[in-house]
Amino acid sequence: MKIAQESIKILIVDDSPEDREVYTRHLKKGIEDSEFDIVESETGLEGIQLCKETNPDCILLDFSLPDIDGLEFLSLLKEKGYPGAVIMLTGQGSETVAVEAMKGGAQDYLVKDNFSSEALHSSIMKAIHNNKTDETKKWKTQALVDPLTQVLNRNAYNLTLEQTLRDFRRYNDPTILIVADIDHFKKLNDNHGHKTGDNVLRSVAASLNNTIRASDFIFRYGGEEFVILLKKCSLEQSKSVAEKVRRQVELDCSLDKGQPLSVTISLGLTQFKEKDTEDSVFQRADQALYKAKSNGRNRVEIKLN
Repeated sequence: MKIAQESIKILIVDDSPEDREVYTRHLKKGIEDSEFDIVESETGLEGIQLCKETNPDCILLDFSLPDIDGLEFLSLLKEKGYPGAVIMLTGQGSETVAVEAMKGGAQDYLVKDNFSSEALHSSIMKAIHNNKTDETKKWKTQALVDPLTQVLNRNAYNLTLEQTLRDFRRYNDPTILIVADIDHFKKLNDNHGHKTGDNVLRSVAASLNNTIRASDFIFRYGGEEFVILLKKCSLEQSKSVAEKVRRQVELDCSLDKGQPLSVTISLGLTQFKEKDTEDSVFQRADQALYKAKSNGRNRVEIKLN
């Protein structure tokens, strides 16, 4: 993957001066006749700003940053429309981090203190090449995104939930699943037409996406139903998130071409338990959603057992 006689812009985002020095030393060894124009950042938010200003070809990104983590950084990059490549660097060396990084948009993943100059150069060249030319990657991305709402789809939900359950069993971090459903959606479609219905789906998805944290997940599960996955989030925190989501949808989505349009959602919330399966955790959240519908809609209900 040789890109000869070109100055390649590299942004290093890492809070450790020692690690930044190591990467710079590797880069300056001049393998494959490539020259690197290097910019450094100590924090994630500064890195986002530098990315905007310098438009690097590749970012070497530390997973653990003092202000935001690597996944939040990737989410912000996607939001800003950054077109370049990203290589995640971490001292954890876990399969979970690698999977999450690649799902988040990184082209490659390297373990700190466990690669050579040749490996770093090769990873950069491959990441830049694949980011520009790999149509398979583009197809895979499209296959995990709902084309109407531009949030993750049912396939992505299945993949993410499977990995999240493995993480929960290993680390036991508090994890929350929320199932949300647009109230009276069929009636809305019948009264206002499918075009308005599609606009409502897009608007609700955008509202959900803008309300949750960058490290959380929103999926269109099917029809007018969405699933929200909150990682490292306590039960009390998740209640506040669910209420905030409910209120924000009602505020953001209740207009159609300037005319009043009532759009609300009902939400069912549950917390992961030790012996949960993919089916059991979803079933509890779905039962909580049914309770929210039965109790008048436009509300949050919780089911823990």
